[in-house]
Amino acid sequence: MDVLLNEIIFIAMAVTLGGLIKGLSGFGYAVVSTPLLALIMPVQEAVAFMIIPLMAANVELVAEADREELKHCLTEFRGLIASMMAGVTVAMLLLSWMPVRPMEMAVGLISVLFVLSRTPFASNHFERLKDVCFRTWEPLIGLFSGIIYGASNVGVATVAYLKSMGIEREKFVATLAAIILGISIYRVALAQQLGLFTAPENILISAGFAVPAVLSVAVGKRLAGRISDNLIEQVSLATILLIGLRLLIG
Repeated sequence: MDVLLNEIIFIAMAVTLGGLIKGLSGFGYAVVSTPLLALIMPVQEAVAFMIIPLMAANVELVAEADREELKHCLTEFRGLIASMMAGVTVAMLLLSWMPVRPMEMAVGLISVLFVLSRTPFASNHFERLKDVCFRTWEPLIGLFSGIIYGASNVGVATVAYLKSMGIEREKFVATLAAIILGISIYRVALAQQLGLFTAPENILISAGFAVPAVLSVAVGKRLAGRISDNLIEQVSLATILLIGLRLLIG
């Protein structure tokens, strides 16, 4: 990937916009930034490029967590984590040889489905689904979540599962961040082995964009209290929907 000045500006915009939305709403980083980058580079490269900025955005959350509580949560969800690792491996192996256009459409579809999952209709059905014994299906849910996350950076399935367990917010945020951080470290190494970073310097460029990623999330958090939650949700989902439809249409 030959990174020109206009591409660098666009990448900075994509990373910053995703970070702002993440900071404002608590979700949507990958589902904004990855599809945006897929507009100017092959989706396989976009997925790989965002791994390090996503990882950096979760470091602070893990650092702030209570060590004993975090250790307990990670032990409790070790089955989920193991099956997610398997799913991520499968997805990234597929990324290394899948044609670009089907992958673009897949990421676009995931983005649209993410928006639909936030509608009242979907939320009501999810509440009913929570009554089902999710623990019985944990390995399958982890595998599915890992495949989706590995192929698109979107962790909505993991978020939904952890939320269904009724974990208090602080533990939920820390547990999710720790899972994403650990899996992301593995993904960087795997992406390098599979050639998804198409040039050696791309890893350094991706690492460089971790800085605006972290800063934009921090700015978003500061702005969150000054803007209506409903407005933030609507603007965030509208942005994700438009990007997803653009990738689907081509």
